[in-house]
Amino acid sequence: MKKRINHSISGIFVFLLLGIFAVFGTVMVVLGARVYRDINEVSGVHSTARIGAAYLRSMIRGDDESGVLSIESMDGQDCIVMMNTYDDESYVTRIYVYDGVLREWFTEASVEFEPENGEEICRADAMRAEIQDGLMSIQLQTDGEWHEVKIALRTVKGAEQ
Repeated sequence: MKKRINHSISGIFVFLLLGIFAVFGTVMVVLGARVYRDINEVSGVHSTARIGAAYLRSMIRGDDESGVLSIESMDGQDCIVMMNTYDDESYVTRIYVYDGVLREWFTEASVEFEPENGEEICRADAMRAEIQDGLMSIQLQTDGEWHEVKIALRTVKGAEQ
């Protein structure tokens, strides 16, 4: 007759090994989720800064003509103003930060400025701008960090404030 051998110790070892694997697997998933979230947050901040900088560069370069560009102050914030004439009508484009968002307002020059109605471009906390010696310097604050865009203006009069 064969003797039956009790394998309770080897069964406990298998379940213990399976339990350790489950715990480490859960820990790895939680750590991976945290790392992924942190990477997305950092990437979102940089993405917003890149979107704002690219938008500002393209708008300034597109309207870099004599006498078109100026900077005004609006409620303590700088506002980039571009005056253009189309079909003998004067139009104004304003780029500014209002209510935590970089915005653009394009309308006839005779229309009263309403900052809350500007088209939203991207998140931004504040903007500072200046024109000096043919160089427009714009600083855009997103999530507490300042990002600077410098644009060499092609026109001499466009470089005057």
